[in-house]
Amino acid sequence: MSDPTNTVTEFLDAWADGKDGFANAVRKWFTPETVWENVGLSTTKGVDQALALMAGMSAGGIESLRVENLAVAANGNKVLTERIDYLMDGAGKTLIEARVMGIFEVDQNGKITRWADYFDTAAMKPQPAAAAS
Repeated sequence: MSDPTNTVTEFLDAWADGKDGFANAVRKWFTPETVWENVGLSTTKGVDQALALMAGMSAGGIESLRVENLAVAANGNKVLTERIDYLMDGAGKTLIEARVMGIFEVDQNGKITRWADYFDTAAMKPQPAAAAS
């Protein structure tokens, strides 16, 4: 059995691999039955729906993602993450910075079968430019 914590951290780290990092990570670690829930916003099932959700974000100018893990804890096949997700445009400029608590469930084959993220949906709005001092 694979280590669920390694699966989740590798999945999140893979997002930073350029424009296709998230899509490649989903293809590698999701199953056809994986449920991904953004509580208060959307729920997908399987690879195709997850990729469609990300394509919608890309149409809104989000081209890449990066994760800063603040804490990771596991209990059996469940992995909790406290993290900051950075959603960036094609030039690498952060458009959205969201603090997120997530839970992942990983099967014995190292595949993510469930992923739910909990966050303040107001954080999903583009961040205003910092005021000049």
